[in-house]
Amino acid sequence: MTGLPEAERYTVRPHPAGGGTRHAIALAAIWLAGCALLLFFFRDDIGGAPFSDPDDYMRLQQVRDWMAGQSWFDVTQYRINPPHGLLMHWSRLVDLPLAGTIALLRPLVGPAQAEIYACAIVPLISLGLAALAIAGIAQRLMGRGVALAAMAFCMIAPELLWAARPMRIDHHGWQLACAAAMAWALIGNREPRRAALAGLFAALWMHISLEGLPFTAACGAWLGLRWMIQPTDERWRLPAFLGTAAVASLGLFLIAHGGALFDRTFCDAVSPVHMGLLTVAAIGSALACRIAPTHWLARGAMLGVTAVVAGLVYKLGAPQCAGGPFAALDPLTYRLWYLAIPEGLPIWRQTPQAAALAIAYPLVGLAGCVVGWRRAEDKGAWLDLSALLVAATLIAAMLIRACACANALAVPGALAFLPAAGAAMKRTTASLLRVLAGAGAGLLAFPLAIDLLALAMVHTGHAEDRNRGVAIATARTCMAPANLAALDRLPKSVFLTPMDEAPAVIVDSHHEAVGSGYHRNVGVMHDILTLWMGDEANARRLIAAHGATHLFFCPGDAELRMTAREAPRGFAARLIGGSPPAWLRPVAVPGLSAGRVYAIAP
Repeated sequence: MTGLPEAERYTVRPHPAGGGTRHAIALAAIWLAGCALLLFFFRDDIGGAPFSDPDDYMRLQQVRDWMAGQSWFDVTQYRINPPHGLLMHWSRLVDLPLAGTIALLRPLVGPAQAEIYACAIVPLISLGLAALAIAGIAQRLMGRGVALAAMAFCMIAPELLWAARPMRIDHHGWQLACAAAMAWALIGNREPRRAALAGLFAALWMHISLEGLPFTAACGAWLGLRWMIQPTDERWRLPAFLGTAAVASLGLFLIAHGGALFDRTFCDAVSPVHMGLLTVAAIGSALACRIAPTHWLARGAMLGVTAVVAGLVYKLGAPQCAGGPFAALDPLTYRLWYLAIPEGLPIWRQTPQAAALAIAYPLVGLAGCVVGWRRAEDKGAWLDLSALLVAATLIAAMLIRACACANALAVPGALAFLPAAGAAMKRTTASLLRVLAGAGAGLLAFPLAIDLLALAMVHTGHAEDRNRGVAIATARTCMAPANLAALDRLPKSVFLTPMDEAPAVIVDSHHEAVGSGYHRNVGVMHDILTLWMGDEANARRLIAAHGATHLFFCPGDAELRMTAREAPRGFAARLIGGSPPAWLRPVAVPGLSAGRVYAIAP
């Protein structure tokens, strides 16, 4: 019991027969209404505006290449760094929904419109699946009414929309859906088969991106801790989770790579060493559950030994991965490229605004978990949510782009303030207090309100913000599909561009590009950075080495400005200053409203 009066405790009671269908219809209606709202809100971005991230461009090109006949098992991007191609670590699994939607719509609207519709629709499917899982968690904790609110809040939460919104087609939306599905399968359910389902979602997430490994480890640690404390109730959940993750990983590895790559170890994608780690952990936890010592310290010791052995398997099998997937970058590329990508850095390397947006709502969600736990008859489910939300928040603090997962899991916690406020309103007859309680709970639960409050607390709002807004507007004009399509008037060429502009050039024109920012291609990335920073002779030598015939860049490009600051007398500084060398001949391209094009003399 909670020690609270009956009126203040929250118990989820069975719903009337037949209500499940109506509830499902209501959830679907909220998703459709959210989709309509987002499609309206982002209507100017659909088709006519540039993608928000180079990875979205690259994802579309990967889908195009596969649909045009490139092997399922070959994810090399051959239109960048020709003739060798750009080595990619991406999974084809994310290409499937995009390719399927395009193939379905092509006969109805034509190839170009089919791509646009797919890029608008598919992210909303991943967002809807994540929202449905979060609504399922809220229903399990607080009932169907709160579940409907959770569904609605997920469809408009800013950090979730960073990962999944119209035209946001890279893998982030599917990562979010997998994370939410894992939590849904684990929270408030003691059945091994549900833990096995969570293991399946974990394997899918890790094959989409190895960034799913930390949350998978956190889920395993929580299941292990629960087994240590309650061995009878929790028995076999941890082995079911880890065993399914191991077996599913093998199956997905075969689907993605066939019989190849079993002799290779990658630090940025699931490899045999990762499957070995999961297998050892599954076997060790199964042995621990089978023996099941009576003392919790003995149970903990067995799991500790299992964790150490699994860690040794990884350490000995992949010693080169000790520094993470970016350890192979040379110091210059690491400093000027990796450290210049805010989404890949921890929270303390962010601007105050970005840090506040990432972490404010998860903190509110954690406070709500305390409120929900105090009021609940069944506290176990609230402990599950609290543990997974703490893990997701810590992961987001280490890697800011993981904040979408933390913000999604925060929704049920934040919504716990609503029934608590309802109970408080019943206890008082004062109208003002009732209004304040309801309004306060509503604001705490509403993601956008928390984000606005967080921004108000840290906002600096000076010239730097205005300059950034001007730079973004200029970049959107330059990178717009209609603007880059004007480059098609030139014969097919190899273009030297800043790394983030290369994916857009190959998507919106028929040209090829020298290189782009994907970390397996250390040599070409280093060459591009040293080209911008070096003198004229160095630039010409590297351009010739990579076979570039044209140069293109957008005004105010961040990469050029950064390298110009590093080398004020270098090649990039000359380009920005409007004094290119004589062997660069300006090319007037009809229809190109922004950007500069130069032909490179042989």
